[in-house]
Amino acid sequence: MLILWIPFICRFELAGGDGEETIKKIELGWLFISRTIDTAAATGRREEKKRDLSRAFELVRTLHYPAITLVRNVVRNIRIKELSCRMTFGLSNPADTGMLTGFLCLVSAVLTRSPAVSIRLYPVFWEPIFKYRASGLVSITVGRIIIPIVVFVCSRPVRAEIVRCIHYR
Repeated sequence: MLILWIPFICRFELAGGDGEETIKKIELGWLFISRTIDTAAATGRREEKKRDLSRAFELVRTLHYPAITLVRNVVRNIRIKELSCRMTFGLSNPADTGMLTGFLCLVSAVLTRSPAVSIRLYPVFWEPIFKYRASGLVSITVGRIIIPIVVFVCSRPVRAEIVRCIHYR
């Protein structure tokens, strides 16, 4: 039971933009187990399945509120230990770049309230450009997300969908 309180650690590095090679590395760790995923090296193709749109819309309509509650409760239990983002951007119109800068400064001010978060914005007003680099270290404890998952599964709409899936198979 105590093993559920040992957090999963996720370290990531993302980079890319205009003319840059895209870097996507993710390292997952738990106890003494560590796995590094280099998504730039992974080139596997997946077959796409056709989905019934009416069924998808029905699921969104019925599971909307329980899913939002689950995501909100899980995100509350994610601990950000380090998050760094650096972005250079510019649009073809300097006025549009200025409006985008104002919006991004507003969003970054909310996110940088934590001392572990660092966001740097570099607007370029004379040419269209987009480059980014983000890295971080986050942890999540399995024991803290069990209750939100149980509440999600036990909600009436989710139980109804589970029963419906069992009866139609």
